[in-house]
Amino acid sequence: MRQPKPDCNQCDVRCLGPLAALSEDLLEDFNHNKTARTYLPGQIIFYEDNQPFGIFCVEKGAVKLTKYTPDGKSYISRIAKAGDLLGYRAFLTQEPYSATAEVLEEAVLCFITREVFYDAMKQAPNLPLELLSQLGADLRSAENRARDLAYNSVPERLAELLLSLKESFGQVQSDGSVLLDIPLSREEIASMLGTTVETTVRTLTHFRQKQLIASEKKKIRLKDPQALAAYIPGV
Repeated sequence: MRQPKPDCNQCDVRCLGPLAALSEDLLEDFNHNKTARTYLPGQIIFYEDNQPFGIFCVEKGAVKLTKYTPDGKSYISRIAKAGDLLGYRAFLTQEPYSATAEVLEEAVLCFITREVFYDAMKQAPNLPLELLSQLGADLRSAENRARDLAYNSVPERLAELLLSLKESFGQVQSDGSVLLDIPLSREEIASMLGTTVETTVRTLTHFRQKQLIASEKKKIRLKDPQALAAYIPGV
């Protein structure tokens, strides 16, 4: 669930994932050379197949990464939260972006140019290792998602998705329930599950009838996370 962040100035890279392990001198260099911008919901940060010119860091808010198929269909590959890097794989491999990044809730992102980042990699041998570790974690997550899409039922996938969102966006309420502090439409949830909107709505309704979840505008409240976990194979 969301944890209190360090007391940082807006878009201070000390608060951001793999960059937080850098020396104070490099952190100060990053903070001096970065550019920060506030994005509103629905704004695009970068498009799939565009070339990267640096790396984006999410300081605040949430950003969805959407991939498009040749026949025009789309699916959300992941949701980036505060502390995540965006576009770093494409930047490191010098390939076009593999997804489109769109803001879900008002976000603050900073941008670090290619020149500044390459200079930091030369001065800090641990930075490439940190990025490789992050890349490995992202790859493991993608492999698990592919496995779940192939073998797990929609209720199992929905339960796992909700509990995953709980770790990143969950806010414990006074009654012990957990509010997922991120606005998601039925279409976005269906995209992440790899199923139709109709099937998603039926499954959400089933969970509500079982008193597992409740809806609050575009947000979901988990009334019984432990019972949700019972849906996940092997848990």
